[in-house]
Amino acid sequence: MKGLTRRTRRPRCTTLTRTALAVGALLLPLTATSPSMAAAPGPRDPAPRTRAVNPAPAVLPSLREWQGGRGHWRLTGSSRILVSRAEAAELTETARTFASDLSALSGRTIPVTSGSARPGDMVLTAHTDDRGLGTEGYRLTSAAALTIEAPTPTGVFYGTQTVQQILKADPRRARVPKGTAREWPRMGQRAQMLDVGRKFYPVSYLKSQIRLMAWQKLNTFHLHLTDWRGFRIRTEKFPGLAAKESYSAADLRELQDYARRYHVEIIPEVDLPGHATPITAYDPRLRFSCASMDKAQWPGGEKGGWTLDITKEHTRRFVHDLLEEIIPMFDSRYFHVGGDEIGYDNVKNACPELVAYQKERGFAYPGDVFVDFLNTLNRQVRSHGKTTEAWEWWNVYGQKSSIAPDKNIVIDTWVSDDPSALADQGYRVVATPEQRLYVSPGFGRKPGAYGYVDVRAVYEDYAFPAPDNVSGYKVARWSDKAEEESPEWFDFFARRPLQVLAERAWGGPRSATVWEFFARADAIGGPSPDEQTALSKSGMRVTSVDSEETVAEQASAANALDNDPYTHWHTAYSPAPAALPHEITVDTGGRHRLSGFRYLPRQDGGVNGRVRDYEFSVSDDGRTWRTVATGSFADDQTEKEVTFKTTTARHIRFRALSATNDGPFTSVAELTVLQVPALPGGHRTP
Repeated sequence: MKGLTRRTRRPRCTTLTRTALAVGALLLPLTATSPSMAAAPGPRDPAPRTRAVNPAPAVLPSLREWQGGRGHWRLTGSSRILVSRAEAAELTETARTFASDLSALSGRTIPVTSGSARPGDMVLTAHTDDRGLGTEGYRLTSAAALTIEAPTPTGVFYGTQTVQQILKADPRRARVPKGTAREWPRMGQRAQMLDVGRKFYPVSYLKSQIRLMAWQKLNTFHLHLTDWRGFRIRTEKFPGLAAKESYSAADLRELQDYARRYHVEIIPEVDLPGHATPITAYDPRLRFSCASMDKAQWPGGEKGGWTLDITKEHTRRFVHDLLEEIIPMFDSRYFHVGGDEIGYDNVKNACPELVAYQKERGFAYPGDVFVDFLNTLNRQVRSHGKTTEAWEWWNVYGQKSSIAPDKNIVIDTWVSDDPSALADQGYRVVATPEQRLYVSPGFGRKPGAYGYVDVRAVYEDYAFPAPDNVSGYKVARWSDKAEEESPEWFDFFARRPLQVLAERAWGGPRSATVWEFFARADAIGGPSPDEQTALSKSGMRVTSVDSEETVAEQASAANALDNDPYTHWHTAYSPAPAALPHEITVDTGGRHRLSGFRYLPRQDGGVNGRVRDYEFSVSDDGRTWRTVATGSFADDQTEKEVTFKTTTARHIRFRALSATNDGPFTSVAELTVLQVPALPGGHRTP
């Protein structure tokens, strides 16, 4: 999954890959619950009759239930996080994590202690009589003090993420509207899979993904740790098997400890017996002799060594000893053994040693050999007190087998949009529908193409069917055909699908359109306290543009502010295209503390008009301009973020000085303005 490397000419302007689409209202419609859940106003608030009931605060995923009060709880210099002494053992780590993250977000030092609650305090408790919350739900009550109660520490933790999101959306990061929220997820597993076998990602990046997942209440991180580009786990018994870029036992321990802190479970995958090129390179005796099974049609399989020859006792002993060392390295309740892409039936039937082994064992089909091997791996995994997970493969594309995988194996379905078939057979299923949730940007360059998730269709139309036995859903991020790209390049394509999954798998009320949903997401931003958030486009208007195409295609300048990346502004084709530079000016609707902007190139597969050199200016009156950023964009379709020294202004001007294809045109899918909050005590974000 290959593209081009990002570059910039001005070191003071940073260019990052990030999708930013709509920025809209910060509040969701009120979801009514029992009137008895309404909170009393705090002592500094006016009488309730003078204020409207608070609508539900905007968070991601959206709140499932909300009963609004009046006024706000306020974070102050004397606010504390309270945990009772009786609950210190189970909640202290969550409380300290909350305190650390909240201090970074607000610029205040927040102590963790015990005692009676005072106005401005935050109370955490894992004791509640609300049994409808399940194992991950919580109840948040915002009154004079703020209380998060849940049946488990995980539920308490998710309540803290909601509070942080609400605070981050507040201009001074200090207020939470009074009211009561009740939250619980629709699905138990809300997952991301990352292909680190084809492309190595450093531990620091994996940690950043864990933090982002926790922020969005995603709870499972599936690491595809082996593939043709590398075996990523260093072992003592098999020195030299791991790639140069790989994870030591210490790395994995550090990563899992961090994940536990943020209530994310890491599920490791060692893909067997296919995708095994680095294993057969380490020990060639593990290869098939027949060419049909030795090579494979998938990227990385053309040179051979793709599939382990499991007809050999040597291979089975090797795999057993390898897993005996690796399985105990992980804390997860699950261990994923892969099991996919091992060759179709015509390939199996063309392999003499495989057919001979099939007949020797009395199996009806060569495919039975691999199902039997999966069941052997299952017994080994279960001997460690864990549950086996595997990809669906034995039954797809017309492949035949007379035996089935053990019913206590969790199956990742991916061929069909509907996971019901295997669930109805009694398997526990995690759904990863290929056409819906595969992020494979090495293949797709246009929304809806293979690997480029059509987020509009997934958010607005896909039902996410979840019959009994379906544990949850997973976004699968594959690195093939783009192995040399940066992690940020991949993030561009994954960011929106992960947000959609977080919202839909949690199960709260949806926004009317996916663009309104992304507006909500962008106004909140991610967990980084220094991240600039998007300025709402609801009050913006284009004040001037030098050229726009409205005849051959509807590509007016207003499309740059319409919150829809499927449309774009394009300069005129006729009667004769005007020469560069081209510019668009925007009235943001008021004076704001501006700190950067995002430029999203057209996303329709075209490259005409993609901006290379740019100039960004601001103005107080729309007439006198001061330039705050200049530079160059990389020639790819990912969104670019440019930050500059914070300045106060009302108007902005984006000028395209040149295009990457040296043509006279300019195109922009979305132009998003960034802002920073004013924090207490004179503290400002960079």
